[in-house]
Amino acid sequence: MIRDSPTFSVVIPTHNRAGIVGRALRSVAAQSFDNYEVIVVDDGSSDSTPAFLETMRSPRCRILRNERGLGVSAARNRGAGAATGQWISFLDDDDEMRPQALAALHARSTSGPQLDFLWGGRLIHERDNAGREIARREDDWSRVPSTVSGSSFLSLALRIATNSVFTIRRAVFQAVGGFDEQLRVSEDRDLFIALAEFGYKGAAVAQTVVDVDEGSASLSRGASGRGGADIDLRVIDKHREYLCRPEHRAFLDDYLLAVFAGYLQEGNRSAAMRMIGELRRRRALEYRVLRKYVRHAPEFRALKRLIRYDLIRQIAYNIGKAQSS
Repeated sequence: MIRDSPTFSVVIPTHNRAGIVGRALRSVAAQSFDNYEVIVVDDGSSDSTPAFLETMRSPRCRILRNERGLGVSAARNRGAGAATGQWISFLDDDDEMRPQALAALHARSTSGPQLDFLWGGRLIHERDNAGREIARREDDWSRVPSTVSGSSFLSLALRIATNSVFTIRRAVFQAVGGFDEQLRVSEDRDLFIALAEFGYKGAAVAQTVVDVDEGSASLSRGASGRGGADIDLRVIDKHREYLCRPEHRAFLDDYLLAVFAGYLQEGNRSAAMRMIGELRRRRALEYRVLRKYVRHAPEFRALKRLIRYDLIRQIAYNIGKAQSS
């Protein structure tokens, strides 16, 4: 039974996902920990999503609607602004919480010193264009310190995402100003850097709490693509004074390497070469640059398609599955 002030407010942004968002909603309804509310923000859908969401409206599930699409940051901020829970948990509209997800987050939040934010493990289901699963990857947070803050959290900021069921105290989310609505991607990295910069304390739940479909374009993932690397550079510029501290050199090198890979994926070779120049200037050129190039350059991705890369991944996955059974 939901109380006047729930422990968790689960915020789900969505856009034109009538056939999928119900899956996320059902996963929340299946939680073993029942002191929660759900806030769905329909970000200007033009399909049957608004009509479907009306069928899901209830005292526990509120539906908000933006008349036009404002982007994932604005959608999440609006949901967070309507939240009444102590904690805000973000869930993408194509992901599914495990039934014990909120229970695990609650147990971790009450098991020691006061925490400001939490996240959990993901089982990522990689799918081909036909929606078939071709591989799986699972987060492992078992080696992360029991609590992280400042530099120790910053070092993890490129490895986690809001689709890790990122959960933050409502008061802390308000204090840092929420998501930057000028960013259509990497809004989570921007938030994480701010949390590190202001010294907030967080912890990982060392178990899988959410299933993530990689290959479907949710509101948060659908905006990725051309221009994303430029936005990452804006995030770096926004926090440059903090990121340029000597103790953060390795993180900034990693972030610039991620920008390099982003430009390769976009096919922007001249910008990618500028990143090579910056990494060389920072004396951060190493084998990882070549590995990123082979993985993300258009000609290598075309070669993977030519040799039926998806089929190879599927065969490898099936072999691994058979060996583990």
